[in-house]
Amino acid sequence: MTVSTEILLTEIPEKFRRDVPRVVNRLLGRTFLYQDVGDDKEDYYFVNRHRAVFESIFALTGFRLLHDDYHRIFQVVSEYSYSQARYKLDESLIILVLRKLYEEKSEHLSLASDPVVTVGEVREEYRTITGKERDLPMGQYETLLRRLRALGLIETLDGRNIEVKDADARLRLRGSIRMILPIQTVDEMDAWLRKYRAGGEDSETEEGNG
Repeated sequence: MTVSTEILLTEIPEKFRRDVPRVVNRLLGRTFLYQDVGDDKEDYYFVNRHRAVFESIFALTGFRLLHDDYHRIFQVVSEYSYSQARYKLDESLIILVLRKLYEEKSEHLSLASDPVVTVGEVREEYRTITGKERDLPMGQYETLLRRLRALGLIETLDGRNIEVKDADARLRLRGSIRMILPIQTVDEMDAWLRKYRAGGEDSETEEGNG
């Protein structure tokens, strides 16, 4: 621990300082920290109370601590490209699909409610974006969606398993999908769509330490 970090930690009551390394490693390992998730809530409020300290600690190691005030989510993003996660084309396309569906569904919601979509809607939007009549294999869909669930971008609402064969199976889209793909305007969305319709290249998104 450097002298600078020790000075920063004096801002936190001594009995809570031992929790700092654990919370820092948790954020680096999981990228997101949610206020409304039971296992995250206590750590979320801990970071929120001492946000300036955590921002400085992450800055010392080349990361930025971001916060979505609307959905109450913390995210860490690397300042260096070699620490960012790289996604294959199909993974990037699924993230783009969920981001697009998030915006469309959110228009009809109030406050900070997370939209819900069906697996059938995800598959149909994938076909629309790619312009392909042939869908991804079921196993590939399940693998992609399980990875995104592990990141906390989606939640299953009908049981623990992701059942791609069930077109009516529901997925909750978390606000973190907006943070991992920070598109602000319709023009930006169109630019991403044009890029991936051209296809063929891996994509890199701003995730924590990948």
